[in-house]
Amino acid sequence: MARRFTNSHGWPTMFVRLAMDYDEAAFLQMAVANLEETMPGEPYDVGRLSELFRRGITTAQPTIFVVEHQRKVIAFMVSYICAFDYRDGHYTTQRVIYVSPEHRGTRAAVLLVKELVRWSKSIGAAKIDGGNDNSFKSDRTAAFLEHFGFKRVGNFLEMQLSEERS
Repeated sequence: MARRFTNSHGWPTMFVRLAMDYDEAAFLQMAVANLEETMPGEPYDVGRLSELFRRGITTAQPTIFVVEHQRKVIAFMVSYICAFDYRDGHYTTQRVIYVSPEHRGTRAAVLLVKELVRWSKSIGAAKIDGGNDNSFKSDRTAAFLEHFGFKRVGNFLEMQLSEERS
């Protein structure tokens, strides 16, 4: 059975928009859930996450998009605008896409990626970097992004330098 994303009047019940200051509690709840799910054991600081959100609201760096469904925020994406180190111009980077577990399999992630592409084009970005950097469903994430035209261009590596990640 197909999921219905409009109400009886044809108005969308699931849509993507820029995060607003009143979305902070929902963002923090989902950001913590994302960290605990994708990087278990990684230390985090909710105060830092709040600072990140506030910076996004006041400077748009990062730019945070949310998906709202029936007046509730159910997903978010964190993106950045980056300058090239070696030439004029800029590009965007998709850092995080998170959909609450009860809304996975809906169009929430699709709406976020489509908005990322639309937004990136609208600000004149030359390209979009995306993917994941935490080994959580990496192949599935790559296949999902490839559906939108992303291409695999290498590997992301990390080296832990201490017992406790910082």
